[in-house]
Amino acid sequence: MVRHPDINRRGDIAALRWDQRCSKTVFLDGEAKSVDGFELRQGKTGKRLFLPITPILSEVLEATPRQGETVLVTAYGEPFSPKSLTGRMADWTASAKLPKGFTLHGLRKTLGKILAEGGASTRQIMDTLGHDDIAHAELYTREAEQARLATDGMSRVVRLKRNG
Repeated sequence: MVRHPDINRRGDIAALRWDQRCSKTVFLDGEAKSVDGFELRQGKTGKRLFLPITPILSEVLEATPRQGETVLVTAYGEPFSPKSLTGRMADWTASAKLPKGFTLHGLRKTLGKILAEGGASTRQIMDTLGHDDIAHAELYTREAEQARLATDGMSRVVRLKRNG
């Protein structure tokens, strides 16, 4: 399965087209960089997003035959509907012998958690996942921060006991 980890809704994944792939100049740390990605408009919110392509995804995309306008196609070369993509995801996870319950939305939540644990700001999480509401993105940062603070707090207790 070719899935861009940053596209957050199954309808956006099903509708992702090859012609949405582009390069964009992005300024990071004061330096201009050419970044390969997908530029799209979210189906649910209408929000325009540029989503960078990771090196792993780039390899997969290069090996993926272009059988139609959309990146993901059925065995018949047709675009997936959002509902059929959900069913196919269940087939893929079963084939991979993963426990039931691994879903496209679960992958989205996992990305939010990884971003937060990696130190991404709430705004970075919002822009990556396409959230308009800061409260959704803060769920990820609060969870990551809570785990980090609790771990740091308990390590202080351990150090205190060792030194005391």
